[in-house]
Amino acid sequence: MGKTLANLIRLHKYRVDEKRRVLGVLYGELHELEQRLRDLEEQIVREKEIAQSSPDQTMFSYGRFHERAMGIREEINGAIQAKEEEVEAARDEVNAAFRELKVYEEAEKNRLKKEEEERTRKENIEMDEIAMNLYRQNMPED
Repeated sequence: MGKTLANLIRLHKYRVDEKRRVLGVLYGELHELEQRLRDLEEQIVREKEIAQSSPDQTMFSYGRFHERAMGIREEINGAIQAKEEEVEAARDEVNAAFRELKVYEEAEKNRLKKEEEERTRKENIEMDEIAMNLYRQNMPED
């Protein structure tokens, strides 16, 4: 039983680690999307400043840029929302795998505790027997 539990624990630790790796990748992808959105917002601000500095030449091109940027912003926001949902699902999977691992670790802990209690009980019985034998040997005979 001990070997079986040890194998299950090792397997579940591996599963937890794999799920954590996936979650880490998803967090990285979410961070990249958020960075793309920040970069886009900065680009919008720069283009607006350029358009305001020379309105005659850039107003027409800024309008097209702004329209396209709003479409890109919407796409990025949609991707961020979808990625956040993926992250949440992956986080739930990590938590579930971790709880399952804890069940097996607790079972192993209880098994080891019972083994130790049984070993202690046997040692006590053996010590009691030795003490009884010594007592009998040292008892004066009538």
